[in-house]
Amino acid sequence: MELNVSPTTINHAVYALEQSAGVPLLLRNAHGREAVPVTTAYGESFHRTSVLFLQSCLSLISPAERGGEVSAQLSEQDLHTIRQSGITFRMISYFLRVCDAGSISAAAKGLAVTQPALSRQIGKFETVLGFQLFERTHTGMQLTAAARPLKDICQTMALLFDRLRRSLSLGYSRAVKDLKFAAMIPSSSKSALASLLAGLIPLWHNRAYQPSLSITTIVVPAIVAGLLDKTYDVGLADVIDVPATLDFLDFETSPIFLVFGKTDQKLSLDDHPESIIAASTMALPSLGTGMRSLTDAYLESAAVRPRAVLETQSMSLMLRLVEDNICCAILPAGAFEYHNVFSKQLPRRFARTTRLLWRRDYRNMDVIGRLTSALQEVRSGSRCC
Repeated sequence: MELNVSPTTINHAVYALEQSAGVPLLLRNAHGREAVPVTTAYGESFHRTSVLFLQSCLSLISPAERGGEVSAQLSEQDLHTIRQSGITFRMISYFLRVCDAGSISAAAKGLAVTQPALSRQIGKFETVLGFQLFERTHTGMQLTAAARPLKDICQTMALLFDRLRRSLSLGYSRAVKDLKFAAMIPSSSKSALASLLAGLIPLWHNRAYQPSLSITTIVVPAIVAGLLDKTYDVGLADVIDVPATLDFLDFETSPIFLVFGKTDQKLSLDDHPESIIAASTMALPSLGTGMRSLTDAYLESAAVRPRAVLETQSMSLMLRLVEDNICCAILPAGAFEYHNVFSKQLPRRFARTTRLLWRRDYRNMDVIGRLTSALQEVRSGSRCC
């Protein structure tokens, strides 16, 4: 009870580590409980690295510990001091990135985060340490005199953290080389979905998340089929009827719009959506997509039929046809640029929901949580997909 938490809390934490590593850290009996407090060889190696990391952390937040003799163990008071400090590795990694980049803007760009988010982490780190870390000069951000001795300690911690991360990913990567993520094909290179996926790649890499990420963009029916046959681990799609063997999380809800060409002399923004559709050829998404279901539902609700229809699996083709005045279409926010087309928002009850999907038997929910958090962080600067 040294940490003042329940045995159940500790047990859950150890199980989470073992799930990430894919190997046992402690010896257990047939009932899943520790018969004796004995670590496995893998657990012993992980423990040694963890102690070194926490000792570096202690020397960072406790000036009296710097330069002193390093103990082989951590006392109850040491662990309490670290826990109560509120220090996180994100603070340390952001601090090092600003040191290397020499400016908040350059560091934020390299980390794929906003400047306010980076500044907040630096501010929290300064609160933990009790002094200012950087000062602005004509050459950029420079370390204060009090902060200069901390850089070497933080670099050591970064190396130890990377060793811990690789230890946790080693066992899992034996079975899974990467996280196979399938997403809908963006409507254009400038769409919000394209920005979301483009932002996810550097964020995942710069945070050194594991396992490595493999992204494929395909049509929605192929995403569902690929999840069911285990070609993909996770999918991002606007599926409405989710198969029973898949689990899902609603990622984002976007309004939908009737869009049509700006130079079509027969149509104007003053026309009702029903009259625009009745007078036009309409591009329809392929069956099996959420947008097709929403389009069909709207047409039925409005009791209107387009003059002709053109069905395609490609959202990008639909958008090009609309921009070229060949047809109209119903598209979600973020799939088109407002200055290129005319658009009329449709009732809110027809909004599109994009979902993150995965198989119910997928064994590493920590990875799903990590991917969800990363997507939400990128989305904060790239609304709608």
